[in-house]
Amino acid sequence: MGNRYVDVTITRQTKAVSEKGFGTPLVLATSKNLPHKVYTEIDQVASDFATTTEEYKLLSRMFGQNPRPAEIAVFGVQYNGANGDPDTLVSALNDLIKTNNDFYYLVSVEQGDDEIAALAQWVSTQEKIYAASTSSETLYTMLNGLYDNVFLLVHDQPRQYPAEGLVALLAPQEIGSYTWTFKTIQGVSPAAYDDTKINDIHEHNACTYIKEGGVNITSHGVATSGEYIDVVQSTHFIKARMTEAVFRLLATNPKIPYTDAGIAMVVAAVDDVLKQAFKQGIIADENGEPLYTITVPQRAEIPANTRAQRVLPDIQWSATIAGAIEKVEIRGTLMI
Repeated sequence: MGNRYVDVTITRQTKAVSEKGFGTPLVLATSKNLPHKVYTEIDQVASDFATTTEEYKLLSRMFGQNPRPAEIAVFGVQYNGANGDPDTLVSALNDLIKTNNDFYYLVSVEQGDDEIAALAQWVSTQEKIYAASTSSETLYTMLNGLYDNVFLLVHDQPRQYPAEGLVALLAPQEIGSYTWTFKTIQGVSPAAYDDTKINDIHEHNACTYIKEGGVNITSHGVATSGEYIDVVQSTHFIKARMTEAVFRLLATNPKIPYTDAGIAMVVAAVDDVLKQAFKQGIIADENGEPLYTITVPQRAEIPANTRAQRVLPDIQWSATIAGAIEKVEIRGTLMI
């Protein structure tokens, strides 16, 4: 409806920009070929995988967690671990991500050393997390120190799928709000390992599942590189959200001027992401104030040739990670 006295024009800046999904796991199935598919509950799985298959058992473990993902994606490539070439799995994943790359966690029914090693190598080239269950001492020794985004859970009954259940438990939660240690996985029994074995697993940057203080818990939340895996996730989250935020700014505005005001708009997008990271518990605080800084040059400080190329350089930020307490040392003295 028009008005002869008031002329209102509304410009929409709501163009959709794809956001990386951090809550979506992908199960790599190997009993049959299956195009990429998404399940929302375990009852849907039986139409593709019999209840006796390892795929059904794995998905049952994942859907049995509380909380659990709203959706779990599955992609199947027929493969025989007895005589198959693990490169088949890698090639299938490379084909998959050309059309369906919006998953963050990778798990699989394959538990052979060669298959896990190949999938670990593949995921090291992606900004994703691969979690695997194994009983192989050779494997956790071999992968020790190698990968930031591979999580290995050693268990004497790996077909209980403890690592995969853990992924399902953590996937729906905000990155920064949890660690991978001290988590109880529904349906999984503690591994039958003594302290010597548990310590050896930890020394090789792997995890197991133990009973401590009467509670069943994951024992060590580190990647095979030795870095805490929640720290790795935090870097993935900030990078993805910062890329999306700045691209959204560029894509939804007619123009970002190469002026101090335009530069400030870019900085504001970066700042918003760091504020979100602080709210989620990724960035530490001091007296309630987030511990991060952003530095950026003024327009006059940027070489004319760089400005002519329309490149805004040298936006730098630093932040103190919040981390987590996973061990407490208490010393006390009783006196008379």
